[in-house]
Amino acid sequence: MISLWRIFWLEVVALIRSWTALMLLVASLGWMFAANFVLVTDATEEGKREMLVRYGLGGVFVLLIVAVLAAATGLIASERESKRLQLTQVRPVSAFSIAWGKFLALATVAAAILALPCATLLVSSEFSDRSCSHVYRPRLESPKEEALKMYDAYMADPDTSPMVKKAKKSIVLRILEQRAKDHYQTVQTNETASWTFPGFCDWSNDNPFVEPSARFRFSNNFSMRDEVYGTVMANSFFGIVSNITQTAVTVPMRLCQLKWEHDVLSFRNMGDKPVMLRPRQDVELLVPADSFAWNLFRSYVVMASILALIAAFGVFLGTGLSRPVALFVAFVMLIVVEMGPSVVEQYPDSLETDAIDRFGLSVVRAVGACAKPPSALSPLSALAADDCVEPKDALGTFAADFVLAPLVLSLLSALIMRRKT
Repeated sequence: MISLWRIFWLEVVALIRSWTALMLLVASLGWMFAANFVLVTDATEEGKREMLVRYGLGGVFVLLIVAVLAAATGLIASERESKRLQLTQVRPVSAFSIAWGKFLALATVAAAILALPCATLLVSSEFSDRSCSHVYRPRLESPKEEALKMYDAYMADPDTSPMVKKAKKSIVLRILEQRAKDHYQTVQTNETASWTFPGFCDWSNDNPFVEPSARFRFSNNFSMRDEVYGTVMANSFFGIVSNITQTAVTVPMRLCQLKWEHDVLSFRNMGDKPVMLRPRQDVELLVPADSFAWNLFRSYVVMASILALIAAFGVFLGTGLSRPVALFVAFVMLIVVEMGPSVVEQYPDSLETDAIDRFGLSVVRAVGACAKPPSALSPLSALAADDCVEPKDALGTFAADFVLAPLVLSLLSALIMRRKT
């Protein structure tokens, strides 16, 4: 344990003496300050807040991801190339202490640097009165379950392409699953659409003075902007919709004397034109939670955990590869992760692609599947929209990305280090 903390402290001192930590700190705070003047907003306070979170704090987060990944690949690789690693591995210093101590030092420095831009947001007047809300979505069967139910009917449909019928079942199910995610529901004039939200009745009975909101994203058949009118009901709460489609409409609800079906949120279209929405993505129930400060703290925990996972992965690459090769592999994977969603969207299936495209799609999907857990948990979108980053999600991310995954990667790094020396 003593050797671990000595490695940790020596690496922290090295990061400070090499000016790496100071340069990252200056760059992070400088961008947060410049973002107030550089970012173009819609001239509203709401727009400015969203831009500062998404692109101000988001820019700092991206900068730290790149810097941490670059620094981590050289922590062990540079010592091995300069023949200093054998001197570091004198007894009783173990290979695991070296890998874990170096990872922990870089992750701690990165978390400390990230804390200061978050603090600048917290003291900003634009965020002093903000609060967040729990976000609940309807209880629906999963897209995979819906795809399995649709498969037989889809393959028996005479309008289905013969090429699709000859394709592998896994490919067709993936297409149907994507369609299920984007499935639109049409609400005609004077028609009522309802969605079940489990536990809402219990919540409203236990918290009668906390009034919820409903958030919808409406569209229409022609993707044009039309006015939409309607009413919203949920248990003992009632609200009125009056807005333009294709925008996120948040409808505050108030207690009323009417009693609606328990655990059900309903929308009645009282306009003169039908509207469309995707229940899995466009219908949400918002319940007031705590302050922006607590939400920012939970977001910080998630982002610091992601940085820790990236640091551990970089140390692992640098243990087995030379630094140039480790850097190349790390940044290629980072680019694939960033480009993956758009590539998969442009080529959603492999029915009409050649062998090279199918191979490329398989690689992109494999890398995306490995990188999805940390990348999907980026809390910036939720923080910008005042959606609550749930405590259990933040705690789970910390346990997985700051503790368990780095522990496994450090053990693997120690094993590689012993074999290579």
